[in-house]
Amino acid sequence: MHVALAVGAFGSGGVERVMTGLAGGLSQLGCEVDLLVGRTGHGYLRGLPDGVCVAPLGAGAPALTAALRSRPPELVFTGKLADDRAALDAREQLACGLRVVTTVGTPLSVSLAAKRFNPLYTWRQRRRVRRDYHRLDGITAVSHAVADDLRHRIGISGVPLRVLPNPVVPDDLDRRIGARAPHPWLAPGGPPVVLAVGGLRKVKDFPTLLRAFARLPADLDARLMLLGEGRERRKLAALAGRLGIGERVTMPGFVAEPFPYLARASALVVSSRREGLSNVLVEAMAVGTPVAATACPGGVAELLEGGRLGPLTPVGDVSALAASIEVLLLEPTPPRLLRAAAAPYGIAASAADYLDFFRAVAAGEPGSTG
Repeated sequence: MHVALAVGAFGSGGVERVMTGLAGGLSQLGCEVDLLVGRTGHGYLRGLPDGVCVAPLGAGAPALTAALRSRPPELVFTGKLADDRAALDAREQLACGLRVVTTVGTPLSVSLAAKRFNPLYTWRQRRRVRRDYHRLDGITAVSHAVADDLRHRIGISGVPLRVLPNPVVPDDLDRRIGARAPHPWLAPGGPPVVLAVGGLRKVKDFPTLLRAFARLPADLDARLMLLGEGRERRKLAALAGRLGIGERVTMPGFVAEPFPYLARASALVVSSRREGLSNVLVEAMAVGTPVAATACPGGVAELLEGGRLGPLTPVGDVSALAASIEVLLLEPTPPRLLRAAAAPYGIAASAADYLDFFRAVAAGEPGSTG
């Protein structure tokens, strides 16, 4: 099967990580894969199989139309609203049997409602999303919570929709975590390190994490490491200083390869206000690192089995998050339970699930849900 994956604004988020993992997995399954991206030099693109054709993609529907015309695939797969619309417009321009499928990685109703300052904008966006999504040939969702949101809050019906695991755990995981410690705090015999990974943006709510970390007992002698980059960096650094924990907090920036950090951390914490399904939670679980998270809208509680695999706390609750971090450091979840739960998110297994759905959509099979 010939599949094109399109990400025009290629940054350092979850969509980009899913797309690169899926491109590699589909290629290994014998598919012809075009990965059309706005930034061909991004770190996520290193190490892809030779069978993946990485090509630059300009902004907007005309650029995507030109790319699809030069190498016509059977199906184009997108993951951002702008790319969804560009692909639908391209299909009209090409007037061919191209199938358009998107993946949804966050509860869209919650994401749209976050723009409370402009209710009219929110209403228009919701209506536009509903109209565009009904033109799609298929939709994948990262969790059942995201799928339910699409069906019952956005109002999507009649479009094949399937919940599929993100392809984020590489087959060569042991090799990737075998590298030397990437930071002095993570060297053998060092202090316990609490890790958080994600863009330094409001939706990740790192201020709550900083305040929770500041409440940990002094005898734990823990450190906090935030991997990511974003516009909130200065505010977070200033807050750490005011809380008196500046010397125990570090923000090394964005890293394309998180596994050496995850494998050596004492715990991973997700403090987000919403998450369709946190890729880094899966990645931490895959290496056996204990995890804690907020019970935010999306699939986090689903992934952690209601708290069985890691503590869940209310969004923005500093005291509860501090208590859950302390529990993780003193009584960590058995690694074997975490690794087992992360198994479906292996790139090879997940890519096979995606390919099965793509083939069903291409064949026009009714329903194709799951």
